[in-house]
Amino acid sequence: MLFIKSVTTLVVLFGLVFAIGAAALYAIEAPLWLAVVFAVFIAALQYAISPFILQWILKIRWVPLDQIDAKQARHLQAMCEQHKIPRPRFGIIEDGNPNAFTFGHYPGNARLVVTRGLLDICDEQEVQSVIAHELGHITHWDFVVMTVAATVPLVLYMIYRFGIRAGRGSRKGGGGVLLVALAAFVAYIISQYIVLSLSRLREYYADEFSAEATRNPNALSSALVKIAYGLARTAREQQQEDGKDRVQVSAAAAGGVRMLGIFDARFGASMALASASGYSAATQSYSADVAANAMRWDLWNPWAIVCELSSSHPLPAKRINALGKLASRIGQRPAYYIPESPPESYWDEFFVDAAYNYMPLIGLLVGLAVAAGLGVTIQAWAPAAGAALLGLGLGMLMRLRFSYPLGRFANSKVAELVPHVKVSKIRCVPAILQGTIIGRGIPGLYWSEDLVIQDRSGFMVMDYRQPLGILEFLFGLFRAEKFIGQDVTVEGWYRRFPGPYLEIFKVYLPNGEVHTSHNRGFSFAGAILATVIGLLLFLGGLMVQATGAM
Repeated sequence: MLFIKSVTTLVVLFGLVFAIGAAALYAIEAPLWLAVVFAVFIAALQYAISPFILQWILKIRWVPLDQIDAKQARHLQAMCEQHKIPRPRFGIIEDGNPNAFTFGHYPGNARLVVTRGLLDICDEQEVQSVIAHELGHITHWDFVVMTVAATVPLVLYMIYRFGIRAGRGSRKGGGGVLLVALAAFVAYIISQYIVLSLSRLREYYADEFSAEATRNPNALSSALVKIAYGLARTAREQQQEDGKDRVQVSAAAAGGVRMLGIFDARFGASMALASASGYSAATQSYSADVAANAMRWDLWNPWAIVCELSSSHPLPAKRINALGKLASRIGQRPAYYIPESPPESYWDEFFVDAAYNYMPLIGLLVGLAVAAGLGVTIQAWAPAAGAALLGLGLGMLMRLRFSYPLGRFANSKVAELVPHVKVSKIRCVPAILQGTIIGRGIPGLYWSEDLVIQDRSGFMVMDYRQPLGILEFLFGLFRAEKFIGQDVTVEGWYRRFPGPYLEIFKVYLPNGEVHTSHNRGFSFAGAILATVIGLLLFLGGLMVQATGAM
């Protein structure tokens, strides 16, 4: 997910270049063949320079893996020799948010990057499985495959845009050209989803490569649980909790019990923790039941279907299920099991969420319908616009009231929030988290405004929002760094779409400073302003219309 978030910046940049270039070609009435060549050129340019841009915008420290972990370096070397590919250049991002990604042009100049958080939170086998997954992308030439696939939607879009212009300007056969252009547009929409589907398929192939290379698919499953759901603890947090909660037993008693093979008293603290929170200090991971609870959203909430359709990665729970099948195939017991049938239907919450999500649009349409019912004509723009704006404002207020409840923030933990199945990007759980900021939402990206909080049960991305994107950018560029490493208390709204995150409302620092996200307040102010202006326009327009009729 880190790579996808990082590359979003590149998508925006190249999207702007493509849009400007396409507009210029359209303005000078360039021929279709030139437009197609331009689309291919943009795809080739992105392929050629993206690795260099990523190296520039991310704080990657290039260092031989041998200097970080000699054992992992030997594993990597063995896998590269087995699959006859060059050993990738290795880099590390000093950030507590665990993740890994690869990029490059072809296997010969591939780069493999991990974060410090991955090395701290995952055990040796999990790190090996994640590195093997990234090596799978290199082995399968996914850089090239996805570049070629992504070129197709660009070409189809150009055919649509320039076909529309050609069809309108042609007297003979113009209808046929327009039909081709419209077909190209439909194909363009479909092709984007096909490209995303292909990307998800490549992820499954990389998972399979990791499972076969390490002969340990369960290690990648447990790594995904930690990375995707935040169900992990850093060594520092584990030491703190162990020091506080460890059960003291005599050496003689411990030895006697271990000898009988019934129970090892050294794991007394582990059992206590497992019974309280599902976490085992012995295995440094949560129980299968706790992890399965975190995965239920991916498999049961209807919003997960919407998320995956527009995602380049499969939902983690589906990848974990596929890895479980691979484990069974090689004679191992899958690490996690999730019942396929949910205990209840979640479609009713989904339809309520969808209604609130689109309430501004619904309000706008209802406003226009009411205006039409009152006999307001299109020529009388003021009452029509007022009715539409009034409906829009009321719809915004309804959505904001549903999505941003105040006064109900309750102390919670990451591991207690993640199992919630009914949350979405619109339905939330107001929560208070206490922990340490361990990194940025996009590790290594020096203007990333989102932060990651770690408490004693896990870690979670915190979404920092402001009314204007430039304010978020400035916060990430100049202020976010000072939060890292600080113990904080955060009030916010827990959501999931598809990954779990806490949308920040207030952050309380140890020195008494309070940092507030004003997105909710400004959104309410904008909704109220739209409602008042719409009401005035509507009533004033009706009065003018009534006066004119008299």
